[in-house]
Amino acid sequence: MSRTWRERWAGHDLRWSIGLVLAVALAASVSGLGNLFAYDDIPIVVENPMVTQLHTPLEYLTDSYWGPSRGNSLYRPFTIIAFGLEWAVGRGSPFPFHLANVVLYALSAVAALLLLRRLLPRGPALVAALAWAAHPVHVEAVANVVGQSEMWAALPMLLALTAFVRDRQAGPLTRRTVALIVACQAWALLHKEHGIVLPALLLTAEAAFRGHGFADAAARLWGLARALVLTVATYIVVRLSILGGFAGDAPHPALEGVAMGRRLWVMLGLVPEFVRLYLWPARLYADYSPQAIPFLDTPRLAHLPGALILLALLALLVWAWRRDRVIAFGLLWTALTMGPTANLLIPTGVLIAERVLFLPSLGVALVFGRAVQLAWPVVQRQPAAWTRVAVPALGGVVLLAAVARSAVRQLDWADNPTVFSTLVVDAPRNYRAHHALGELFGAAAAWKRAEHELRIADSLYPGYDLLQLSLARVLHFDDRCPEALPLYDSVLAKQPGAEIASIGRAACLLEARQLSAARSEALRGIGRGQSVGAFGMLLQKAESSLVATDTVDVRNRWYRAGGPTSKSDARLRVPVLLMKPGASGGRRKVPES
Repeated sequence: MSRTWRERWAGHDLRWSIGLVLAVALAASVSGLGNLFAYDDIPIVVENPMVTQLHTPLEYLTDSYWGPSRGNSLYRPFTIIAFGLEWAVGRGSPFPFHLANVVLYALSAVAALLLLRRLLPRGPALVAALAWAAHPVHVEAVANVVGQSEMWAALPMLLALTAFVRDRQAGPLTRRTVALIVACQAWALLHKEHGIVLPALLLTAEAAFRGHGFADAAARLWGLARALVLTVATYIVVRLSILGGFAGDAPHPALEGVAMGRRLWVMLGLVPEFVRLYLWPARLYADYSPQAIPFLDTPRLAHLPGALILLALLALLVWAWRRDRVIAFGLLWTALTMGPTANLLIPTGVLIAERVLFLPSLGVALVFGRAVQLAWPVVQRQPAAWTRVAVPALGGVVLLAAVARSAVRQLDWADNPTVFSTLVVDAPRNYRAHHALGELFGAAAAWKRAEHELRIADSLYPGYDLLQLSLARVLHFDDRCPEALPLYDSVLAKQPGAEIASIGRAACLLEARQLSAARSEALRGIGRGQSVGAFGMLLQKAESSLVATDTVDVRNRWYRAGGPTSKSDARLRVPVLLMKPGASGGRRKVPES
C-alpha cells in the first residue's frame, strides 16, 4: 500500500471500515428480500390478529407474543408492535418485514464493529466484524421474519456495551451513559427475553478489563446495577402477570418431561454441533430435531467428544483469564448469551436453532479477531514474500465463500414448500421435516403423499401425539376412518382436551355408525366449552340419526331429510400446519424461542 493510500486510510479508516462491513452484511442478506412468509412466520405474523390489526399500545403491552388465540406464550410486545407496523405499511406484504430484517442486520454489523474496535486494534476489529457480518449461521435470523426479534434485542445490547466500554476506558460512567444502558436494557427485554443477560455482560466486561474480579467489579457498578435490577425486576413482574409463569414457552417435544439432569446430558451431546456451526457452518438446517441430531439423555460414550471440547474450552478460559482478557471475554460472551436457550435451567422450544446463535457468535468473532492480532506479526516476519500475500488472500477467499453461502442460503427460506422440501433433502432423518412436509401435502389434499411423509416421521419419532393427530386427520380426510380412529384414541389418551382430535373422533364415529359413542364425544366437547358450533353440529347429527333409525339401515330419515352426506364434512377439514396453536386443543403449539 502506497504512503498516499495509507494516509487516506488512516484519516478515514472508520468510514472505510463501516462501508466494508455494510457491503458484506448487505451482500449476505439482500437476496432474501423476495422471500415470502415461512415456518413460524405463519402463526406469529400472518395468523396473529395482534399483527394484522393495529391495537392500542396498552393492548400490545398486556398481550403475549402469539396473540389471544394462541394461549399465553412468550412476551415480546415491542416485536409484535414492529410486526404490526410493518404489516400496516405493506398491507400484508412480506417485503417490509424482510426489508426491516436486512436493515437491522446491517445496523447490527456496524454496531458489532464499533464494539470490536473498543476491544481490538482497528485491523483485527475489522477482520472480526467482516467475519461476523458474513457468517452463514445468521441467515435464519435475517431470512425468516420472526428472526427479527434477535436483531431488535441484539442491537441495543451492542450499543450499551460499546458505550459502557468507552466510558470505562476513559474513567467513570457518565449519567448519560447510565441512562442509555438502562434504556437499552428495557428495549432489548421488550423485544426478546434474551436481553436479560445484558447485566451479566456488563459485569463481565468490568471484571475483565477494569477490575480484579467479579466482586470488585460489582462493587464499582453498584449504582448502575441498582437501576438495571429495578428494570429487570419490573419486566419479570409484568411477564409473570401476563404469562402466568416465567418460561412462557412450550418445550421442544423431545424435552417434554425430561428432568434437568437428563437435559444436561442431552445438551452435552450437542456441543460438537454447536462448535461446527460456529467454525464451519457448511450444513445449515431450518430445524434441528431427532434423529437428525443426537438425543442422548443418559451417559454414553458418544458424550466423550462434547466433554473433551468443554474441558478444552474451560482450560482455555482459565489460561486466558490470567494471560489474555480479550479471549476470556469472548468465551464468556458466547457462554452467557447462549444461556437463555441452553435448556439447562429451563427447557425451551429448541434443541439447536441457528437464529439464537446470532449474538453468541460475536464472542467467537472476538476470539478470532484476537487470534488474527496475535498471528499477524508472525506472518509479517516470514522471509517469503508470498506468505505475506497468500494469508490475506486466503482470508479474502474464505470471506467471499461465506458471503456466497449466506446469500444462497437466504433463498432456502423463500416459503414453506421451499423450507420443508429443502429440509427433507438436507436432513432426511429429521422427523419434523417429514411431519411438516406431510402437513403441506395434507393442506393440498394430496392424501397419499401426506400419509407417506407422516409415516416416515412416525418411524423416526414414534408415539408423538401431534404427529399421530396429523396422520389421523389425513386418513380421516382420505375416507379411512377405521384406520384413523385408533390414532384419535391414542392422542386423546395422552391429551384428553385435544379439541381437533375430539372433533375428528366424533366425526369418524358417526361415519362408522357408532352413534351413541359419537353423541357422547360431542357432549364431552361441549362440556369442555370447545368449538360449540362444530360439536353442536355433530351432536345434532348423532341424535337425529339415533331418533331416525332403530335398525342397521344407515339410509335413514336424517339423510333423506337433506342432512350432510359427505363422509368427511367440509367444516371439519381444517388443514393444520405443524399443529399450530389452537389446532390440537389446550395450548399445545409449535415451540418458538
